[in-house]
Amino acid sequence: MAKLVLSLNGSVLNQYFIDKPCLNIGRDADNDIIISDPLLSRLHARIVSVGEDHIVEDLQSSNGTLINGSALGRKILQHRDVIGLGSHSLCYLNTRMAGEVDLERTMLIQALPLAGGVAEAGTGDAVPAMRAGRTWLPVGCVTVLAGSGAHAVGDSVRLERVVTTFGIPGEQLVVIGRRPQGYFLTHVEGAKLPRVNRRAISTEPYALHDGDEVEAAGYRLEFRLEPLAGHD
Repeated sequence: MAKLVLSLNGSVLNQYFIDKPCLNIGRDADNDIIISDPLLSRLHARIVSVGEDHIVEDLQSSNGTLINGSALGRKILQHRDVIGLGSHSLCYLNTRMAGEVDLERTMLIQALPLAGGVAEAGTGDAVPAMRAGRTWLPVGCVTVLAGSGAHAVGDSVRLERVVTTFGIPGEQLVVIGRRPQGYFLTHVEGAKLPRVNRRAISTEPYALHDGDEVEAAGYRLEFRLEPLAGHD
């Protein structure tokens, strides 16, 4: 299990296991990680679990938050990352991730808005496409069967990007990620888990198959793989 080690001036003060979907950090007594430091805001930062990853974000604190010495907005944590909080620091330890490189994680965090940032409700946002490779992965697309928002019923959305998001940030948000192995649906936030073929999925990435019907983020979508032209 991943954990955070709190230290001050090189001395370890405490450690916290990341065993909840969200950990709030700040001076107030109702935070999960309470740090008595006058440089910290009452609610300063938080760590959110997304599948097996953990995202740290500054909550528009007065004095800001650092990650490995640089100003933090929002970032997926990597093994041994150091979060600077006033005079204190939290070291993130997750040996499972040591040495792991996952492009999708990086692209996912770029697709999500910063805390307090402006995000248009109901959008299906995307990040830049990956460079063309030698893997002949069929392009996926989803057709909107029901729902309201940025996409109307009958719209077809091609999944040519590494990560495409659907939903309302801060309420209900899912992503469809394009990996070398195929397309995966991941629940990012919201109390209601997505459903595939009328069955709820877990918080783990779910491999989509041609013809799957997805209910997520206020939409009902049909997932399809386009035939590869010129390839058997």
